[in-house]
Amino acid sequence: MNHVTLINPFEVPAGKEDEFMERWKQAGEYFRQREGFVSTRLHQSLDPEAAYRFINVGVWESPEHFRQATSTPEFQELLRGFPFSSHPALYRLISE
Repeated sequence: MNHVTLINPFEVPAGKEDEFMERWKQAGEYFRQREGFVSTRLHQSLDPEAAYRFINVGVWESPEHFRQATSTPEFQELLRGFPFSSHPALYRLISE
């Protein structure tokens, strides 16, 4: 399989972790219902001063599936008012 990996670091200020988690769970529920979604895992930095305190690592069947999932009006509504900066990018595995 030629899955792609989404790596999405988030900037979450101290004290906003609960709000971030609630929003991330809502997005996760949305993505789990989309065609081509494989999995997602959320990582939290052990360093409270890290620039990116949370990093989502997701797997999709293809870049097209990810683009379709993120281009719907429903997803755009989820993003509306999302107070946390993120930097999503898709990657392919080139070495193990």
